[in-house]
Amino acid sequence: MGNTKEKIIAAARELFEKNGFAGTTTKEISQLAGISEVTLFRHFETKRNLFEQTVHSCMHPYKLKEYLQNDVQYDLQTDLTYIANTMMKTYQQNLPMLKMVFKDKMRGSESKLHVREHEHGAKGSLSNYFEEMSKLGRLKAQPKNATTFFITNITGFFMKDTFSSDGFKNDKAYFSWMIDQVIAVLKG
Repeated sequence: MGNTKEKIIAAARELFEKNGFAGTTTKEISQLAGISEVTLFRHFETKRNLFEQTVHSCMHPYKLKEYLQNDVQYDLQTDLTYIANTMMKTYQQNLPMLKMVFKDKMRGSESKLHVREHEHGAKGSLSNYFEEMSKLGRLKAQPKNATTFFITNITGFFMKDTFSSDGFKNDKAYFSWMIDQVIAVLKG
């Protein structure tokens, strides 16, 4: 990890995941990153800003925008299966950070996480995809509803998979079936 900002984010992620937002100090993050606290604040201004950018750095890899710009097939089955699986993989890889976000939210944090802006960007890209599919006659649902329906199902499965104690965990067969059902509904 070459640059200072990356070092700080890596240290912050490790400590936030281990100790939580409230249980992590900027001094601890600075020490783990091998930099001064002043340098940390030069890059991030506040601990909250560092937290938000750390969350973004974790959630950005699902690259929805990149897929929809470069690799899209304009086939609901192909595209949505890929997007759903990639979203799940990203959620699973970043479970500790997502739990941090949930804890922060449950504590009543009034901060508006920048991750929402990135989610809206991804949501916008997906919505644009559904708009295009509608124009091509390959989508029967209203694009805005299709976007919400798709994201809600993927996120709902992840939440159930993550927090379930009823043997539902890692049910890949159900996930595949669910994606097929979502696609069938969207196709009309």
